Amino acid sequence: MKYIEKAQEPETLRSWFDNQYGKRLGCDYYDDFHGDIKREVKDSLLREQGFICCYTGILIDANTSHVEHLKPYSIYRDQKNYEDVNYFNLVAAYPGSNYDAQNDEVNPVRKKRKKNSHKCPFGAHARDNWYEPHNFVTPLHRDCETRFKFYDSGKVEATNHQDSAAQKTIEKLVLNHQRLIDLRRIAIDEALFPLDIELDASDIQKIANGLYSQKDAEGKFPQFCFVIEQVAKQHDLDVL
Repeated sequence: MKYIEKAQEPETLRSWFDNQYGKRLGCDYYDDFHGDIKREVKDSLLREQGFICCYTGILIDANTSHVEHLKPYSIYRDQKNYEDVNYFNLVAAYPGSNYDAQNDEVNPVRKKRKKNSHKCPFGAHARDNWYEPHNFVTPLHRDCETRFKFYDSGKVEATNHQDSAAQKTIEKLVLNHQRLIDLRRIAIDEALFPLDIELDASDIQKIANGLYSQKDAEGKFPQFCFVIEQVAKQHDLDVL
């Protein structure tokens, strides 16, 4: 999980609120937001996250992601206060609406999944409507990156075994699902143990010191950047 420093909400969103209501309460994200506003919100979320999923670190775009409510929409809706339009409760998460459960991917030509079809077994879909504020480590927590320990096998655990919130988050988001473990391991191997070249200690140190924390020209982080950096730090210490 990579820390997300939230930016200000898009100007179009603020203007829409001012013109339509003049206040936030009473707005409904799904029913009241126009399509262009939703697209602007998602684009803003993707850019501030460097186009990686808020929970998993999978590289995402507008088609392979959805707008996720950290505090679930169903809870806000039941409380009848409609705070679900709060930009600081919104993040972008894998997968998109065209998720293909059979191949575990987002298929651009597949129709939107039916309500009772299989969901993605990890991340936002696995979490469903679970929400326990004191047991949920979110990417808006400044210390979120240090509370999870990744291994070169691709597995993750709580850095501190007494950190029940980190353990619960791993459990509820199913962050040790085998598919996700495999994706992490592939990314780690490609970055740190490439077949065509052998990285020396200085190469590992550069990665450990933040090379993968840099966005590219399109504003994108490398997939699983925070995982790769953490594993690189472990190997850097081994070398030292």
